[in-house]
Amino acid sequence: MGNLKTKKSDLWTDAALITAAQEFVALVQAQRDAFKGKKGVKVDFPDKAMNIAVMAAWAFVAGMLRNNGVRLKRHFDLRLAKGKDPLNAGALAKGQHKTDPDTYRGLGYRTDAKERGRLVELFYLQADNGEGITPSAIDIAIQEYHIKLLRIEAEKTKEKAKAKKTQ
Repeated sequence: MGNLKTKKSDLWTDAALITAAQEFVALVQAQRDAFKGKKGVKVDFPDKAMNIAVMAAWAFVAGMLRNNGVRLKRHFDLRLAKGKDPLNAGALAKGQHKTDPDTYRGLGYRTDAKERGRLVELFYLQADNGEGITPSAIDIAIQEYHIKLLRIEAEKTKEKAKAKKTQ
C-alpha cells in the first residue's frame, strides 16, 4: 500500500463544483419535500433523485453546461418546480421507448448506459427550454437518445464500407 500516490487536485476547492453539489442536494431535498406527508405515494418517488442514473446524468449535464450560465441556471432551477415533484416521478415511470421490454418500469429505475443516456438527453432538453420535466419532454429525450444511437451506428457502417473500398 505504500506505493499509492495521489494526484493533487483542486476538486474540493472548485467553487463551480461545490455549487453544483449544493444544487444537487437542493434537488434531492425538493424531490423529497414534494411527497412529505402525502399518502399513497410510490415508495421510490421521493428518492428518485438518488437513482444512480439520475445522479450521473444530472451531474454530467451540469458539467456540460458549466460555461453556459443561462442554461446551467435552468438546470439548477429544476428544483424550483411548482406544484409537483421536480423530477415528475410519475411521468418518468411512464417514459418508455417502443424497443423497451415489457419488464421496463420507466425512466429512472435502471442504472445502465441506456438509462443514463436517456436522462442526459432529458436534463439537457430541460436546461434548453426551462419548462421542467413533462411527459412530452420525456418522450422527446428518449427519441433523441435513440436517434443519436442510430446516427452512431450509421457512421460506423459508413467507415466499414469506406475501409472495404480502400482494401
